Amino acid sequence: MKHLVVVVSAIAILTVSVRTQPIRPADAQDRVFGWMRIYDFKAATQPLTVDHRVYSIAQMSVARTIANWMQQSYIPVGGLGDLLLAVSDKLTPYNQTTRSLPQSYGGFAKIYTDLKYDAAGKVVPASNSHVGWSVSANFVYGVHAINLSTPEQSYFTLPTFTEQGFGPELEKAVDLSQHPVLGQYPAYFQRDSDTGNRKYVLLSKDNRAPFVKLTKGEYLDALGVAIARHVALDDVRIAQAEQGNKARLDRAMALAAPQRARRLAALAMNRERYKDRLQEIAEISTAEPDISLENYEDAFLRTGGSRRIPVYKVDPAVAELCKTGGPQWIVVSWTAQLNDPTVKRLHDAVINNFDFEYVRDYFFAPEKVKGRPYAPLRNPAATVPVETVAASEASTARAADPAVHFFDDFSTTPLGKAPIGWKSTLNNAGASSTVAALDGAAGRWMQTSGFTLTPARLTMPLPRDFAVSYDLIASNAYTWGARGMTFTLSSAAAAGRAAAFLSLRLRPGSGTAAGEAVLETQFPSAPGYLNGTKWFTVPGFSNGAQATAAVTITKEGERLQVFINKALIFESEKAIPAALAFNALSLNHGGTFAENDRMFIGNLTILKQ
Repeated sequence: MKHLVVVVSAIAILTVSVRTQPIRPADAQDRVFGWMRIYDFKAATQPLTVDHRVYSIAQMSVARTIANWMQQSYIPVGGLGDLLLAVSDKLTPYNQTTRSLPQSYGGFAKIYTDLKYDAAGKVVPASNSHVGWSVSANFVYGVHAINLSTPEQSYFTLPTFTEQGFGPELEKAVDLSQHPVLGQYPAYFQRDSDTGNRKYVLLSKDNRAPFVKLTKGEYLDALGVAIARHVALDDVRIAQAEQGNKARLDRAMALAAPQRARRLAALAMNRERYKDRLQEIAEISTAEPDISLENYEDAFLRTGGSRRIPVYKVDPAVAELCKTGGPQWIVVSWTAQLNDPTVKRLHDAVINNFDFEYVRDYFFAPEKVKGRPYAPLRNPAATVPVETVAASEASTARAADPAVHFFDDFSTTPLGKAPIGWKSTLNNAGASSTVAALDGAAGRWMQTSGFTLTPARLTMPLPRDFAVSYDLIASNAYTWGARGMTFTLSSAAAAGRAAAFLSLRLRPGSGTAAGEAVLETQFPSAPGYLNGTKWFTVPGFSNGAQATAAVTITKEGERLQVFINKALIFESEKAIPAALAFNALSLNHGGTFAENDRMFIGNLTILKQ
């Protein structure tokens, strides 16, 4: 519900006024940066007091133990890790309504994703941008009911991701209900626009959350208390604003009185309406309760709608035990936006390496793990060997041909696996492109829909004169107007000027209509060459059947030719500077696609001319 505050800083970063070198995200994505420091925390030797919360030596020792387990289970890739000890947020004038929440303590891992080299050549964070993983005792998650809560009692809701106002796709991607171990534990997925959506898994003695739902009677009582608190706070605000001027103070109070009266009258009306149903569970139609009852006929339904969201508080008996006892429950949470490679690796490490069962038993059934130290389920430093199959005859022959600069027919990649030698972006479910076999088409094909793909084993720069060819297949019934696949050759931007590039986008036509090809070129430092966009039709490339386009792009000197299905669709004698060398190749077919909106590429060949 609230981020933990750092109480033991991992390392001090000294800011110095010297030039530093940023690390490009693309260069950091697959790099193992690891931890700033391996701590091996020992048992605590003194308690900690923050505001009204006193953390015992035993509780702080638990936090240190948890932090050690976390660091044993994960080695950061794509970001630089720091491991912190943390407790509940320190109170400020702005978070007083969290005062009654149980004291929480544990470990918090920050994986910094914006990195640079410092003056000594050491990798350090360039900003506070990070993804996170925490394991905390007695942590409360959900949407904090800030208007309903008071310093004496906090309330919250647990709306689904859809009830939070977003589609179900991201929540489904991190659903653990079918996981052989984690499926037995309470779990939650919460929208977080600041640090990334988060997944929560709760461990307890009975595998149940210690949260209780309010009845309608309790909810109406809580509204009464909250309304009185807001009146008192508003009185203080008005008094401070008017600075002792009685006439202005009386006038401000008189202006506030009608609304207050309407609000109290609405509360009384709701008490009367539900006087025979006070023991029913309170359900509201919004993620966060609203005390502005004067604006709605019904405190629960408000303006109607199909959402029925319970309101919770922590079980008072359990909350009391949190003050001096050991952990009453454990919450494991982590950033879980799986289309980010760094986050995906963190997610995989948490659910595959971290031993949730051991942690649960250690605190709530210690006899089951007595004498057994914690160990991750998998070695976090282990790498998964790349599985390959025999190359095709064509691939073997091309590899021996000196005229071939690059060839890939994806024959060495097992079906259903990520293409070997390619970097793929991830979709919202954390999946990358895969290789498939297609009915009616020989060989193997790499799916492009939903991804941006770049070859990792392509020698750069390309020959100055070359012929690039590839085959592109679009699924039958490909949605007319859906995004096409763009093949791009580019030359990186230099200081003060934009990149040079050549791209060709293809998408099928509707029914039997011709498909569309879009050629776009940009050579900003070479006036007089081909710059702009040109559109062409591609007969036979339509969604009425599985559509195939055989593409060839040739550059010879300044001359550019584009062929599709052996037909010359474009030619220019002065298109590209003769001395230009392309140093990047990409396939861009990003976005969200329906099942039938799939394209596949095969037989990608680059010949030296």
